[in-house]
Amino acid sequence: MKNILLLLLCFVSTQFIHANNFNTYKTHIATDKLIVLFNDGVSAEEKAAIIRASGAVTGFTHLPWPALTICNTENMDGAKNYFTALPQVKFVSFFIADDNGHEAGVLNTFFVKLKDKNFEPMLREKLKQLNLGAPVADKYIPNLYKATNLKTTTQNTVDLCGDLVNQGWCEYAVPNYLLNPIVCADPLFVRQWHIKNTGSGVQGSGTVGADMDVDSAWTLTTGDPTIKVGLIDSGVDTLHADLRDNLLPGHDALGDSTDGYPTPVYPNDGHGTCCAGIIAAVKDNGIGVAGVAPSCKVIPVRAFYYIQLSTNGEPLPYSSAEAFADGIGWAWSVAGADILSSSWALPNELIGILPGGPQPVEDAIRNAYANARGGKGLAMFHSSGNGGTTNGPLWPGSMTETISVNASNMCDMPVAPGDCSGATWSGDYGPGLDFAAPGVRVPTTDMIGTNGFSNNEYDLTFGGTSASCPNAAAVGALVLSLRPELRAEDVRNIIAKGCDKVGCTYDVNDANGTWCPRMGFGRVNAYKALQQSFIYSGINNTNGDVALGIFPNPTNGALNINLTGISTAIARIYNFTGAELLQMELKEGLNEVDAGALPAGIYLVRTDTGSRTVTNKVTIIR
Repeated sequence: MKNILLLLLCFVSTQFIHANNFNTYKTHIATDKLIVLFNDGVSAEEKAAIIRASGAVTGFTHLPWPALTICNTENMDGAKNYFTALPQVKFVSFFIADDNGHEAGVLNTFFVKLKDKNFEPMLREKLKQLNLGAPVADKYIPNLYKATNLKTTTQNTVDLCGDLVNQGWCEYAVPNYLLNPIVCADPLFVRQWHIKNTGSGVQGSGTVGADMDVDSAWTLTTGDPTIKVGLIDSGVDTLHADLRDNLLPGHDALGDSTDGYPTPVYPNDGHGTCCAGIIAAVKDNGIGVAGVAPSCKVIPVRAFYYIQLSTNGEPLPYSSAEAFADGIGWAWSVAGADILSSSWALPNELIGILPGGPQPVEDAIRNAYANARGGKGLAMFHSSGNGGTTNGPLWPGSMTETISVNASNMCDMPVAPGDCSGATWSGDYGPGLDFAAPGVRVPTTDMIGTNGFSNNEYDLTFGGTSASCPNAAAVGALVLSLRPELRAEDVRNIIAKGCDKVGCTYDVNDANGTWCPRMGFGRVNAYKALQQSFIYSGINNTNGDVALGIFPNPTNGALNINLTGISTAIARIYNFTGAELLQMELKEGLNEVDAGALPAGIYLVRTDTGSRTVTNKVTIIR
């Protein structure tokens, strides 16, 4: 649907995503709070004493990353002047808020992207003239640099970036925004109806078959362990018995040393662990739940954390543009992710008033879409949001490079107040929505012990588009398990073509089928997506890639081998001692192979094309 709505999305992009607004942001400065960055070495006790002495602060919260203090005030000018004059304070800044109360803080760090690397000396000279330190090149995005503003300059970070934008060598300059992302979770009820809906009371008495047909998909594949899903979230409990066998080394994009583990302070910190269980909880291990792609792997990336700003308030997620960009870049360029699942978003209205917008995050997404997986691109799934707006998915699910997912219920309808699930919310939908997936009453893993949403290792009530996003992302992982040569856009197209047309009137035509505003191309069907993958021919094979799709995998001995990219090849099956057990000639397309005489175990299938060899693993079970 992103293609047929291109003109409309260009309008949205111009109005919201790429708005500069360097001349109008002051009308949106929040008047009830400010950001204070103390010098390194100032203790928490000293900070508290300094704040109380101001006489202008009504409450404050220390954030661990970035290390700063949010001060609530009824006297903005007085508080700003007080902190700016103190030698213990290195920077004072402000928040920008939209009309709905969504906010982003302006940090002292900022990003500059050059039109060409050869302009780096000009950037360095400009920063030197401003008595600022040398810029630091970004690790993942070409020609992007990070620098730090000081309170000794006469400009706040927004105005400084506004001046840099006018330099002929600058593509963009934007503050590093402190972000409060919408994490789209809404805990509800019980049992894995999203895999196979029987309509039972324990599943919410829904409609029989109103599921993603995952059990049928498992007859073709439960996933390939070489397919990796990067999970950009709050971190994953790496000690969970139902997850640890499917977890790869992670990353902390916040600059901490957790390696993708969450900070177990608030129940909400279990958010990432819940999403991981939906994707790849271990199957048939005698405990807990099963993920949709239980043989694939998850790469946990911690990109936000929770903090409680007031005694009675709900813990809120905090991050920055820098953290999200770093997490996305690391996931594909270092960890080799094949799929990305991101159950977080920001309101388009807020993005529209931020001077320059969160451009580094958009650059990271576009870079991954164009260059990940050897140029095939990263299929990036995003929750559409839980606000019930009709203007399309929230950012960055509104970008053409991402795949946006709304939530469906166990009666095959879009989740909405008063529906059969008992939900009190509905997803954001409209132009740019790709499809829907189960997003209410989805049982999954939770942090062990008393951490997380529940008091044990499982949350039987996880929901929201936070649940629909990993459900769809896991189906993407199943598709790549059968056809790893596919490009990111192919994954989107295949899932869209295999969707079930339920829940609304599909009256918009597209190459991927009919579309409707609330469900996109329909509710995701894993089995139909895998069937589509066998016949899909959208792959651009100009590089001469040879691909070998093997299904079902695991198998009881009956194998189908799909050869793509060459007319004939020789396939040989080996055991792990190197002994050749079977040999067969393959033709381009679907080949049936009888491996029923082989005992249960793991084998290697090596396909020789004459110029190269492609190797796949296959598991035979009895």
